[in-house]
Amino acid sequence: MIRVFLVEDEPPAMRKLERMVAMQPDLLVCGTACTCADAISGIQRTLPQLVILDVRLPDGTGLEVLQALSEPSDLETVFVTAYSQYAIDAFEVAALDYLLKPVSQERFFRAMQRARERLAKPSPVPQAKFAERFLVEKCRAAYFLRVESIHRIAADRNYAILYSTEGEFLLRTTMNALEKRLDPAHFVRVSRSSIVRIESIRKVRRVGTRRYAVIHAGEEVACSKEYWTAALERLFPSP
Repeated sequence: MIRVFLVEDEPPAMRKLERMVAMQPDLLVCGTACTCADAISGIQRTLPQLVILDVRLPDGTGLEVLQALSEPSDLETVFVTAYSQYAIDAFEVAALDYLLKPVSQERFFRAMQRARERLAKPSPVPQAKFAERFLVEKCRAAYFLRVESIHRIAADRNYAILYSTEGEFLLRTTMNALEKRLDPAHFVRVSRSSIVRIESIRKVRRVGTRRYAVIHAGEEVACSKEYWTAALERLFPSP
């Protein structure tokens, strides 16, 4: 059986997806969600093999859902949406298919057949691959932000704030997930809520028992004791 997770915020569309999945004897719905937040937690909890999701959701986009998962490459993805303009972005995040509403049973079946074929192939040996850009949204426009433009990242509840030479952007993800996606040769985590580009650090300042990484323009980022020992080994390796 192929475990499937459904993400759709419109009840009629969700019911239609559930009916089409039920017509495929080898598919099993292991969970559903109607928001980004519920989708992220639900996918992490149920570990599906395939996720079928809408692009536009009440609290973000389906693209953000994939970016928030620590290992999205383990998951096959099919988008079902009324918005054709996100197709290129969807395939940039390795979507298996992109279905435009209303979806016929025949078109849905072809997408599921592609998923079966993909899942039947043996998994390749995993290799470390770090993000080169993130899909961000600002003023209702989505575009890719180059990782090389980011000088620091700060946690903000369910989001991360990306501070870059191109401005500030919110990304729905966790710091733990981001840390796994960033090349450790270029980024170091200095506290529970802060990740800094190593090349941006100008000096480290100590005030009492507190340490601060001073980055460009004199901006200071507090370094916690918990992460500082590991950060020191990265910043100043022993000869």
